[in-house]
Amino acid sequence: MQTTQAARRSIPTPMCPLRPGEPCTLCFPGATSPKDCGLVYLAMDDPELREELRLNRLAIQAMQRRN
Repeated sequence: MQTTQAARRSIPTPMCPLRPGEPCTLCFPGATSPKDCGLVYLAMDDPELREELRLNRLAIQAMQRRN
């Protein structure tokens, strides 16, 4: 039995922008991905919180490079 190329493709897992390195768990009611998540919208709409998330992401990336 031969499989098609489409059957072998994997579906990418959306990553949560609020929890770096973790997949989206659809924790916000009604969300289907980070694109329509109300929590992500609120966090990214707040300049101070968005900057804090950016700094957190940079710190995690720096730690991963050291290991």
